Amino acid sequence: MKTILSILFVGLISTAGAQVVDTAENVAHSAARGAKNAAKTVAHGAKRAADTVADALTPDTDARRVDVTVTDNGIDMPTQLRSGKTAFVVKNAGKTTQNFEVRGSGVDRKFIAAPKPGETKVLHVNLDRGTYAAYSPGKEESKRPAKVTLRVR
Repeated sequence: MKTILSILFVGLISTAGAQVVDTAENVAHSAARGAKNAAKTVAHGAKRAADTVADALTPDTDARRVDVTVTDNGIDMPTQLRSGKTAFVVKNAGKTTQNFEVRGSGVDRKFIAAPKPGETKVLHVNLDRGTYAAYSPGKEESKRPAKVTLRVR
């Protein structure tokens, strides 16, 4: 009888120990997954920050230049473009601060700080084939934003 109780006792202790080891292993894997996800989030944030910093005053040498003039009433720019890296050189010829935004085919890019009157900035966008919309939302909420439809081939 003592032998049977001893065997049961040893079996219970070894099973409990195995569960503790299993739990510790799960915690370690969970922590590793969490660290991996955190690293992805930080990398994504860094990429977005790099995209923001890329809004420059001069176009990249490997980008196609597209001149854009934004006024208080509209946008003057081409409506058909070729695909590839594009540098929108945006001049604010209006009397108020005007932003410029390109949306479509998974792209949504705009200046963080909108160009002031007389200021010129560059917005780099990688365009794929498809249809895009270029907006110039003004500061006045009551006005509709100026819009140009872009066709990229």
